[in-house]
Formats: sequence, C-alpha cells, structure tokens
Amino acid sequence: MIYKTTDGTKTWLEQNSGVTADLVKVFFLDANTGWTATLIGTVLKTTDGGESWNSYNYGAASPNIIFSICDLVKFIDQNTGFIIAGKLKQIYLLKTADGGTSWSVKDSLISTTARRWYAIDFNGSNGVLVGDKKDVQKYSTDGGETWKFSTTINDNFFGMLKYVKWLNSSDVIAIGEGNEFNGLILPAYKSNDGGINWVKKSQSFTTVYDRVKDAYFKNDLEGIGVGSDGFSKAFLIKTTDGGETWTNEVLDYAFGLQTIVGIDNRLLILGTSSQVIYSDDFGITWKSSSKKTPSSIVNFSFAGGKGIAVTRNGDVFLSIDGTGRSWNYLSSAGKNNSGAMIFTANNNGFILKENSHIVKTTDLGTTWQTVLPPVKPGSRNLVGGIDFGDDNTGYAWCSLNDYGEYHVYKTTDGGDNWTESKLFAGPGYISGNLISFDENNAVILGPDLWTERTIDGGATWNPATLSDFPIEFSKRDFEDLAKIDENRAMAIGEGFICTTTDKGASWTYLNHGINDIDSGFYKIAFSGDSLGYIALYSGVILKTTDFGKSWLKNDTFFDQFYFFASAINPAGQAFFGTSAGYILGEEPVVGINDRGITSDFTMHQNYPNPFNPSTIIRYEIKNAGNVQLKVFDVLGREVSELVNEFQTAGKYNVEFTMDKTLHKALSSGVYIVQLRSGNFVQIKKAALIK
Repeated sequence: MIYKTTDGTKTWLEQNSGVTADLVKVFFLDANTGWTATLIGTVLKTTDGGESWNSYNYGAASPNIIFSICDLVKFIDQNTGFIIAGKLKQIYLLKTADGGTSWSVKDSLISTTARRWYAIDFNGSNGVLVGDKKDVQKYSTDGGETWKFSTTINDNFFGMLKYVKWLNSSDVIAIGEGNEFNGLILPAYKSNDGGINWVKKSQSFTTVYDRVKDAYFKNDLEGIGVGSDGFSKAFLIKTTDGGETWTNEVLDYAFGLQTIVGIDNRLLILGTSSQVIYSDDFGITWKSSSKKTPSSIVNFSFAGGKGIAVTRNGDVFLSIDGTGRSWNYLSSAGKNNSGAMIFTANNNGFILKENSHIVKTTDLGTTWQTVLPPVKPGSRNLVGGIDFGDDNTGYAWCSLNDYGEYHVYKTTDGGDNWTESKLFAGPGYISGNLISFDENNAVILGPDLWTERTIDGGATWNPATLSDFPIEFSKRDFEDLAKIDENRAMAIGEGFICTTTDKGASWTYLNHGINDIDSGFYKIAFSGDSLGYIALYSGVILKTTDFGKSWLKNDTFFDQFYFFASAINPAGQAFFGTSAGYILGEEPVVGINDRGITSDFTMHQNYPNPFNPSTIIRYEIKNAGNVQLKVFDVLGREVSELVNEFQTAGKYNVEFTMDKTLHKALSSGVYIVQLRSGNFVQIKKAALIK
C-alpha cells in the first residue's frame, strides 16, 4: 500500500501501486518524482506525485539469486540512484543511470555470515556506504562506480550503523543502534576525510543504549535521530554542533520510531503500529496525525459503573457502560510508561508509572494529576505494584537505578502525598506485585521468591513465610497476585500457585493439578471469594470457582496472544489485555481481530527447551512474504533479531545461539520468540537456564 498526504499529514489517501507484493522502501526527489521497491526485485517509479506508477525489475541485475532483502532506495538526481538489496549472506549495491529503468551491480557483501549495508550518501562524486559490521564501511570517489573499504573501526563500542550524511565537503556523520543486552552504547561516528577513517563521538552517550533507526540534518550543524529505546518507547537524539555532542529525549509514545524526513524545521516521523507524528519546530513539540489506537494494554479495572483500561503509552480507554464490550479513547495519563493501576472504593484511581511517577484521577480517568513526580525522568526504572488498604492508606513499589534498588512509597491522605517507606536491595530486575490488606498490613512478592511484609503500616518490613514449595522452585519468580478479602489472597508465578489466609504472613504452595502447562502463569484476577482467572504466557486461560481447588483450562487463544492485564467485570466476565492492544473477553468486545489467528504459518516449540547456549526454532510458512523472527524478554525488550527477509513458502530451521557477551547479559528465565509475517503473529516461550 502507498499513502499520500497533501494537507500536512492531517489526512492520508491510499494510492494504487499496481503490485500485490509488500513495499518496503520509498524515496522522493521532489513533489512529483519518486521510487518505491519490493523485497523481491521490483522497483516502482512515479513522475506525477504518485497518481500512477511504472514497474521495473532491479532483480535482473543479478538474475542468479532470488531477492528477499531490500534495505535502501535512494536517488541523487533524476537519473542516478542506488538500491541495497539481495538475500541473507549475499547483499548487493545496485546503481541506475537512467532513472530506474535498468540496474547494474557495483559492489557486494558475500560471506558465510550475515552482513548488511543500510545507508548511503553522496557529496558530488564522493560517496559513503555504512552497515552492520566494523569492516563493511566503504567510500567512493567516482560517483559509486567503484568502492574501497574504509579503515576498520577497532573498538568495543560499535553497533550497526543505520544512517550516514555528508555535512560538508569533507565531514561525514554516521549513527546506529545501541543494545543494552550486548553492552553497546549508542554508536555515533564522524569522518573528516570523506569516510576513509572514522572517529567515535560518544562522550554524551555514557549510559544510552538506544537504537537509532534514521536521522535528519537540516544543515551541517543541527541534526535529529529517531528510534526506540528497547522498551517500545520513542526517543530522539539531537546535536547542534555537527555530531560532536548529543542530547537524548524520551517521547510520550509507546511505539518505536522507524524513519524521519524533514524540510527545514518541519519533521515527519513514521513509527511502528502505523503511527505517524510530526513537528513544526524541529522536534521541540510533537503531534500525532494517527487515530488513537491502543498499544499494549497493561492494566484495567472496573469502577464506578465503568471500565477503565490503560496502555503502556499512558492512553486511557473507557467502557462507558462498564460491561467491557466496547472501549473508546478517553484521555492521556501523561509521560513515562504506565504499569500498575488501582481504583479505591471511593472511585479515586491511581497509575504507577516508571521512574516512581504516580498520577491520580478523581473523575474516573477523564483527567489525571501528578501526585508523585518522576524521580529520574527518561531513565529505565520499572513498575512493581500499587494498592490501597482503605480509601486513605496505600503503598507503591518500584525499582530505581537500573533495577538494582526497590523503593516502597506510602500515602495516608488518599494518595495526594507520598513518602518513601522503605528501600530494599533488589536482585537486578523486577516482577511480581504488591497488595495491601488494610492500613497496617501489606506484602510484596517479587523475583526469586523474594518477599517482604509489613504489619505496622510500613515502619518495619520482614520476609513472609513460604510453605511446601518444591526445592526446584527456589529461584522462580512471582508474577502477579490478587486480593480475595481482608485476609486471603492468591499469588502466581513461573508454573506455581500459592495462597495466604493470614494477611500475607505465610504462603502455601498449591498443587494445582493442571496438566500440559508449557509456560508460566502471568496475570490473575478474582471476583468475590471464589471466582478467579489466570492468564498464561502461552495464551491459555484458567478458571476456578472454588478458590483454586479445581481449574478449568481454555486454550482458545493458545499461542495467539501475550497477556499483560486481567480483570473481571461486575457480571463476573473475565477480560484480558494483550501486548498487541486487543482486549479479549468472554463475549465479543472491541479490539478482537481474527487476523491474529492464522493457519498461514506454524512455529514449533524450540528444541532443546530449556536451552543453554543455543536452540533450534522450526517454522513453516504457506505463502511467500516478509518474515521476521525475533527474541524478546518478558518486558518486551528486543534481545535478538534472527530473521528479517522475504521468504518463499516452505519449512525453515533457525538456530538462536548466544555469543559470550549476550550470554553474560541475559539472566535465566523465560524469553519470547515471535514469528511475524504481514498481519499474522505467533509466539512461543523459550526458557534459558544458566
């Protein structure tokens, strides 16, 4: 599909390209002349602003391969253009001298390992080409006819370079992707000799691991880069001195930014999930030109006769009749990613956000006010849980300082003011939840069966007692818990269920007797003293009507969705929020889309599982198309991209092997393997044991 706007991004009209294959890259030289390309060797050209398109075959430049990758289309004038395309382990730089009618190979990357070029730029006859390895950078002095290798970059800082730009006749800037799992600080390099040698420009990136996807320079000094920070949050980097120093900023959007174009101060950015944002002041302020669509549903509740759902991005959606059957956008809860949400008996609501940021509503989500300002804006500190024992007394739990510290905050005035109650040393990450039984009794259950409990209103905290837990569960993580009444609660974790009947003082392992469970329990919701639901990583839903003595299993959504939230409406119907922004319930509700359930491809469970340090992932696809195979951690952060290319119908085996750096960075636990093609998505859970 091709879309065009003529009113400054307010509206977009679909244009007919004349092809059915996916279009992956687009470049316009002026308002009328542009090109776009497919993965399989076709380039389209328009000379009338997209009203009509002519098709040409760039794949004929190398007829002995089946093209499945296209990373770039770029023209430097009406006649001269370049395409970077090929297949895995066989990448070509193609050039045209007749406006795209015919193409020839000018250089190639052919090796036994996957290597890519991503960006090219020219200043007259001088060109620079950058990519994903330290030794693939090249430069040209004859308009791209021939290319020479740049001096190999020798440091431990390098990440794949996604953008390159000539700033003047000699200086070139290149920017790329950091990766916190590999310890790679965001890479920024500069050359002052036309791309022959590169110098690292990282002095302002000491702890920034963000992944730049694209950038734009409006002159030789002022530039802006866009991308994702690894937590599905949009971010910017800016320079005012030609890339010598940089500042970074996290935006109030829960989607990654993919590409940016600009004219002077006016910027247009395309993001994931079909999002479009724009700025008229070179990124000082931003507006969205997309219809509000949910990102990951991280929490929702039924209160005051209504249903309220919040996304990771902080968008709040309302079910006005409280049934959960339909949801509409209501408001924004503001910056910082949202996590836990609670409504008290008097219908005051609270959302706990990253960086110890708490917002409050007194009108069922229509407006929100900050009651605990963020401690470290823009840093990576996660949400644990928030709960109230009565209308006045509540507790909030979160991590700070890159997850190494656990902070507990307390309020005694209905959430208007919060003070720190306790600081704990955390195990380096966060999972689980917090509940408060009354003004004095509260309990926190976290990773590695970590527990803390107070019986004196937060003055002192001590571990709870765990009973009958099998020895092999000693390092398992709590994931969620639900309060039943003033004394009882149920908690779930990685394959286990436990209960308390004494305000959290002791927790007894429950032999649930559920067979054929291939993943951990993740979200739990209870209504009354006996009705409860548990959502598994794998999309299976469990139901009990007797406080966990027996369970019914429903696998309708098995391997189709990843659940982030659960709740029960006043009629006793369960609802689940997904990572894809859908709300699923026992009756049809808005957001359910059968495109998520497909037989067009199948992904099998990885083997071996558990694994260390490598495992094989098998899948079959019935129709040709672009296929992505990625590994994420349970927080949704991308760990590794295994496949991103056009594939024909057939069976595939892909090995996921961790190098020493990645193996050291990852902890034991569950990781998400996601297979995506077009609108179809399938996930599996892989367990790493170290």
